[in-house]
Amino acid sequence: MKEMIKIFHRFRSTDDLLDRHNELENQEIYFATPEELNDPMEGFKDIYWHGDEVAWENLFKHYLLCLERICLLLILSGEDHYIDKKDIPIFMNREDLPTLQYRELYKEICKRFFENDLIGQYAKNLSTRSRPLRRDELLVHIDSLHPFALDTIFGVYENHNLIKKQANFNTFQLMISKAILDTKISNLIDKAENEHADSESFADKIYSAMMHIISQIKLISGYNTSLAGDEKNKRFIFWEFPEAYIQEIEKMIYPDWYTACFNAECSNSSVWAHYGDKHKGVCLSFNATSENTDAFIKLHGISGWNNAGPTYGERHHSFHKIDYEKKYLEVDFFRSLGRLPIPVLTKYWYTNENGAKSACADDVFNSEEEWRKKYWGNFYKGITTKLRDWDYEKEYRLIITGFLEDFSNAVSRKLKYAFSDLDSITFGIKTPMKDKLRIIKIIESKCKSEDRKGFKFYQAYYSKEKGCIDRAQMGMIKFADDKSTPS
Repeated sequence: MKEMIKIFHRFRSTDDLLDRHNELENQEIYFATPEELNDPMEGFKDIYWHGDEVAWENLFKHYLLCLERICLLLILSGEDHYIDKKDIPIFMNREDLPTLQYRELYKEICKRFFENDLIGQYAKNLSTRSRPLRRDELLVHIDSLHPFALDTIFGVYENHNLIKKQANFNTFQLMISKAILDTKISNLIDKAENEHADSESFADKIYSAMMHIISQIKLISGYNTSLAGDEKNKRFIFWEFPEAYIQEIEKMIYPDWYTACFNAECSNSSVWAHYGDKHKGVCLSFNATSENTDAFIKLHGISGWNNAGPTYGERHHSFHKIDYEKKYLEVDFFRSLGRLPIPVLTKYWYTNENGAKSACADDVFNSEEEWRKKYWGNFYKGITTKLRDWDYEKEYRLIITGFLEDFSNAVSRKLKYAFSDLDSITFGIKTPMKDKLRIIKIIESKCKSEDRKGFKFYQAYYSKEKGCIDRAQMGMIKFADDKSTPS
């Protein structure tokens, strides 16, 4: 059996340890959101869309539902309430609309939208593609449909006297040429890619170029209209919504996740600079228990729920090794909607209003156990993969998910470790003396209260011989049995 790493290193600033969060005194490990990490591609997955007519039609209806709710929010609040992508109700379905009258209004919007000659056969056309759609291509399609969707929604509003006639809304149809919705365009691309040696790459390049042109048109048009000013909500709905929608629906695939990052070693200067506060911080070294091929640490935090609320206790948390790859994991959107309850998934994504079933359902439900195994395997693969540019970190991470527990509150993501699992502390090259003294005093107090006889401190330094950051044990720092100061 390959020898397991038993010591894991965690770099922290002294501000996190001492003042802002008191992590050392509280013996806490904070689990960060992906947005708090320094890699903007954190958790990125190469999501693609490959569905039949039922799946595509339901996606467009879901898009209409989300867009209509945001349009209504604009009507009710104007520019007083800031609207952004977090307001898009991606987990809502038509039965969640508050009244029967509202549901009928949404039904009318869908009917009018699909009656458009350019749109009526669009879901069917997309379903005939032999290749999957990537983000850029989907965004081109959604961007093309968007002005027609806005026109439909506000047209229904006008017919029901919910708003006065809004002539300006029709001008946004000029954002995207109607020609993009013409099947001749996609047919030409399909034909060209079939003749091209690297067809999928060819199609991706075409749609990326189209999206690049569309983004420039948006900028120019937005600059030349009133939306260049303070009308942020209108700008979001008319120009930014399609991209925001695609970003948000990715959350329907996997649960929220949070991580605490560790490293296999503490000798890399770049790691010290990025995570150790430019060498002014410290490195905490933890003992991990190894069983078979796994290594884990016990942490105290939320362990379950009952009628009274969350329950707390110790749980094993495994260290997941980061794999550094040249590309990200591919994920099939229509067959990976794991956050949706099965009744919702079946009714609103895999069945249309005429009762027709999507073939995507067969891939999920025909072998549900195998699907779930693959689903969770892809989930952890996706959040433990980074590009090779980051391989110098030699990173491991602990992971918690919001699948069964709610960790949206940052306080709930502060899990407590046993002091006995803290093996040692290494001071950075530039760690201030005052911070070192405060850290030593806290450790001394904890050793005394837990009757721990020894604790190791190290000092980082540049090793000319090794050509890297090394550390030397500060063996003279020992705690006297009957005194509260180092001897």
